[in-house]
Amino acid sequence: MDASFPTSSSNSKPTSPTLMEVAVLEYPGSLRAAAPVLSELAQRCNRTAAAGKRSGARMLVTRWTLSTRGHGMQRVAGAELFGDAPPSVIVVPGNEPSWPLMQGDERMLTWLRDCHDAGSLLAGCEEGGLLLASAGILTGRSVSLPDLSRCPTLAAVVPSWQPSERSLVDDGDLLTSSGPDAWKYISLRLLARIYGQSVMSAAIQQLQLVIPRGVQEDLERFSPNFAHGDRGILKAQRWLHSIAARGVTLQDICDAAGLEPRTLQRRFLKATGLRPIAYCQRLRIAKAQLLLQGGGAVDEVSWAVGYSDQSAFRRLFLRIVGVTPARYRRQIFAQRRERLRNALPHMQGEPLRPAA
Repeated sequence: MDASFPTSSSNSKPTSPTLMEVAVLEYPGSLRAAAPVLSELAQRCNRTAAAGKRSGARMLVTRWTLSTRGHGMQRVAGAELFGDAPPSVIVVPGNEPSWPLMQGDERMLTWLRDCHDAGSLLAGCEEGGLLLASAGILTGRSVSLPDLSRCPTLAAVVPSWQPSERSLVDDGDLLTSSGPDAWKYISLRLLARIYGQSVMSAAIQQLQLVIPRGVQEDLERFSPNFAHGDRGILKAQRWLHSIAARGVTLQDICDAAGLEPRTLQRRFLKATGLRPIAYCQRLRIAKAQLLLQGGGAVDEVSWAVGYSDQSAFRRLFLRIVGVTPARYRRQIFAQRRERLRNALPHMQGEPLRPAA
């Protein structure tokens, strides 16, 4: 790991950056390259953060698997660093193409539910998202999942989640991604969540990755901190995300957290970096972006996220996103038309050439 950074005071001891555990869940048939690739990205970002003397979190990737002795889930290594604490982030990768998706072991599904309840951020990539669905974690959430036919245990289940056409969906304490570049996108979003946008952007440049504009917007969207360890604030955050912060007051948030207003304000700011009302505004606008991407009309979206005054919604959207809702919607549809035009030649194919 990176060396500690000295504080501004010459008399104070060096402080080590916060070490954040990102657990890659390994199950029969899961992608073998998942943990090594994420570890390499973490090491690269740790060096970038150290070079910039950033005092935020550092990411350490661990591997988790079912114990062969029947003791449930266990770390393959790293217990001496993290003890019994649940991982800050749990990533469930997709399946190797040559393997059928196995039914999730109940011990593994119970562990996922327990860690989520304890505050872990869960990230499901491709078939990994289907395992989260099997655990019952996706109820009521907006998600990006592959075809349910890949998971026979879910084929006959009526989905309790809201499917999205986006390749990457960040719903606060839940990340899901599907499609050919799902692992790349979910890894980059984790980098943004843990290190910040600038370190993620540096990784994209160093690796010379080509990111579609629509996905780039998803990578840079508001990303709340759930890995702060304050259970009361975490409870309030999850409640806010379940209703997209629509129509809530400060007292509502206090009731959800079980805290008095002054205590809530202080602890919420310390945990998330935002005051409760500003957090709700960003959450509503992030939801509005998703609805506009889905084709919603501006007035309908304004009402859906809790703003009956369209002018107030427009001003807030402009301040946070940088463009008006109408212009944002036009940009989204222009990008789709451009992608369709670029795809048409490939869909039409090339004429057969005679053999030489």
